Order: sequence, then C-alpha cells, then structure tokens
Amino acid sequence: MKIRYIRIGIILASIYIVVYFAFTAGIINALIEGQNYNIDGFIPSRAVQNNYETIIGVVTLLFGFVGMMVMSRAYNVTKKNEKYIYLGVGLVIFSLSLTAMYKIAELKMG
Repeated sequence: MKIRYIRIGIILASIYIVVYFAFTAGIINALIEGQNYNIDGFIPSRAVQNNYETIIGVVTLLFGFVGMMVMSRAYNVTKKNEKYIYLGVGLVIFSLSLTAMYKIAELKMG
C-alpha cells in the first residue's frame, strides 16, 4: 500500500513541476499573443512569444532541474568517487542548461 501512495505523490509532484515550469517559461504570453506567429523559430522580440519558444523554455528548465537533482544525489552516496561523479555530471548538465538559457535570451534580443 505504501508504494502506491509514493507513486501517486511522485506523479503529482512531477505534474506540479511541469506546470510551474510552463508558467515560468511564459505559456500565458504564448497563448495570448503567440497564436498569430506559427513559425518554427524564435521571434526576435521580447513582447511576443510563440508556442515553440515556450516548449524550448520548459525543456531547458526541466534539463536544469535534472542537473540539480543529480547533484543532490551526491549527498547520500558514501563512496567518494561516486560522489564526485554525481557532482560533476550534475554540474555539467546544469551548466549546459544555463548556457542554453543565455543563448535563448540572446536570440530573443535580436
């Protein structure tokens, strides 16, 4: 019985995180203003956002979240080598996500 409740909790937490990241990435702006811009690319304007940009934003935020989760796994590991591997891999994933966010912002600036 306890395993079933843990799975439901993980599913609900995952849905909450995805919805939170969707709002953070600007889904409201994309729904209001971006429907007229159905192109597969970035619009060089900070005022307008299309659905494609929102999806890329959500994926980038989730990628950074995964990097932070991998780094947090290093806390419970007893072997020193595994701890450094978790920290290194998590830092690389998070750094790639952060770099992607800056590149997206650069594309939006025009």
